[in-house]
Amino acid sequence: MIIILLSFLITFAAQPASTTCPLEITPPAVAVPFGGTVSALCESSSPQVKGMGWESPYGGTGLVKGVSNLTLQIDSLQKWSARPICFVNLNASQCTKELNVTVYKMPDDVNIGLWLSDTVEEGENFAVECEVIEIAPIHRVSIKLLNGNKILGEMWGNGSTSFSPVSRIFYFLQNGTREYNGVRLHCEVKIDLGPVQDLPATSSKPFQLIVHYPPTFSQAENETLTLSDGDQMSLNCSASGEPAPQYSWNIPHMSKVPNGTQDIFNSSFKYAGTYECTAANSRGAVTKYFTVTQAPRVRTTLAVVLGVFLAVAVVLAILGIFFLTPQGTFSCSKLGFTPVSGPVWGPLCPPSIVPCRVGQACVTWDLSYPGLLHRQVNMANVAPLQWIVALCMFCSVSGDGCSLILKPARAVVGFGESVSVSCEATRPVRVLGWESAISAAHTQRGPSVQWKVDSLIDWIEEPICYGVFFSAPRQCEEKLNLVLYKSPDSVTITVVNHTGPMVAGKEYQLLCEVQNVAPVQYLNLKWYRGRNEVYNRSFTDLTSPSPVQVSSILVITPSQADDGVRYSCVAELELGPEGPQPPLTVTSVPLRASVYFPPTFQSPEAEIVDVPEGGETTLNCTAAGNPAPVYSWQPEPEPKREDDQQAVLASSLLLPGTYTCTASNVLGKKTKQFTVKAKSKGRQKV
Repeated sequence: MIIILLSFLITFAAQPASTTCPLEITPPAVAVPFGGTVSALCESSSPQVKGMGWESPYGGTGLVKGVSNLTLQIDSLQKWSARPICFVNLNASQCTKELNVTVYKMPDDVNIGLWLSDTVEEGENFAVECEVIEIAPIHRVSIKLLNGNKILGEMWGNGSTSFSPVSRIFYFLQNGTREYNGVRLHCEVKIDLGPVQDLPATSSKPFQLIVHYPPTFSQAENETLTLSDGDQMSLNCSASGEPAPQYSWNIPHMSKVPNGTQDIFNSSFKYAGTYECTAANSRGAVTKYFTVTQAPRVRTTLAVVLGVFLAVAVVLAILGIFFLTPQGTFSCSKLGFTPVSGPVWGPLCPPSIVPCRVGQACVTWDLSYPGLLHRQVNMANVAPLQWIVALCMFCSVSGDGCSLILKPARAVVGFGESVSVSCEATRPVRVLGWESAISAAHTQRGPSVQWKVDSLIDWIEEPICYGVFFSAPRQCEEKLNLVLYKSPDSVTITVVNHTGPMVAGKEYQLLCEVQNVAPVQYLNLKWYRGRNEVYNRSFTDLTSPSPVQVSSILVITPSQADDGVRYSCVAELELGPEGPQPPLTVTSVPLRASVYFPPTFQSPEAEIVDVPEGGETTLNCTAAGNPAPVYSWQPEPEPKREDDQQAVLASSLLLPGTYTCTASNVLGKKTKQFTVKAKSKGRQKV
């Protein structure tokens, strides 16, 4: 009987599907959403079919005799993993075939963002995180990071065999370049079912990437322009940068210069000189120079002056021919006019300026006859040729050096303060004056002239004292070394791209910003850790005389010792001996560093403690840490007390044994062991 039964089981035992199994399932694979409908037809091509059926937790049919095809119908598939099997019983065997069913779920949401930051610094690596919420099956999921239609990276949800929905975050590492600034990134998620079904992709909302980088000029090189009076002048200082650059201008002879967002300066040409533009943001500052020169004029002032002197020389030569007497003197009596005795000053030589003298020539004017000019010149021992040579020497450029003295030679003035500078001539002078955008002055009498301003609030070009002398050189000038300074409106410290406590061992940037200080080339920014100076930044490469905004960055890697340390930034204007003494300083509000660090024991070594007879045992597990550590003891001391979670255990009831203390916070934990020993009693003497 047993042999017959075994033969029957062997005959009708299910055989695995093979190439000889006469079963075909249409379709061979299906993909349905969770709760969806499944329908598949199983057919046998063998004439020896006794019966067939479907084995499935949903829609199973069991054995159906006398059929060669059978349909599986599942109205609502409520299982994430389904493996329906079609089987057929032949005369001498059984074979099976499995329907490939994939149950999927589209994601609830797809999110995009930056990992651990809100912005990106140029040149640094950053990670974009794509978060997929509740999707299945994860092993068939592909996710792409795209900039428009450009694929920046692609990943697959491999490594998981879960068929039910899961949430997953994918990280794409990128390098921060300024070309990324402003681009709109998005994540695209797709369940790849191959040829079975093409499901639509699901995308996140666009994420605009911000990359911080210093200003860069659109036209980087300095420019030189040649213009004529009245020409339209346009200076383009446009620069790209993130954050958007702020512009400051230094314009010759202009007190109120454009600042802020004005990147192009338009004006009619008035003054030649160097026009300076600085574009700055929190990442840095760059300066561009425009050298503006005046086009050559048809007639210059020098040409006019030389022409006048030449004309006078010609007139005097002609007069010498017609009015020169045989005695070597000039007289109108040669033509029948009677001279008037005594010297008379004429309109061309007013005594308020200078007597017209050449060599020993004394000029007299005779107005006895209306409309005629009578002149007598005493040319004792001077021949006509010598007189003309003397006149040429009068126009020569040789002679003593320019002798102008400024008192003081260097003026350092606070914004809104008064200033007074005297210009003195050390040799006879015809005209002495000051050329300046404000408070210009001149004199024709005294040997000195003063430049004075009651309240200097204009960022002007340095004033020039000029003199017109009787002897060569006829005209010369001295420029006043004027320094107009302004203390900063504010000095502040912030942590770049970070809020809250710092973590020991990580790198951070401290930013010191100085608002509206001038002149910046005399500024020193000093960083202090507590009372110790740790860094000094100067700005001698900048030349703007008007107020600007500047900044300095201090890179720190805090440690446990930095917790509670105060960092400060001091702006110091070192204006030289003529400036305020001691130098003018403005200090920021100190930044107190709060540094998180894991617990640390002052003495981490295990301790052995003897229990004193009848005394109290103390176990001290105090550890330093931020946030403050939480303590636990193993085994818990008996009897248990409310303060057993504290760092110090003090009890007279501690039993001998080993106690382990754990001090922990969010950054880690440390353990320390205490061995409590009973103090042995010595033998009593008999």
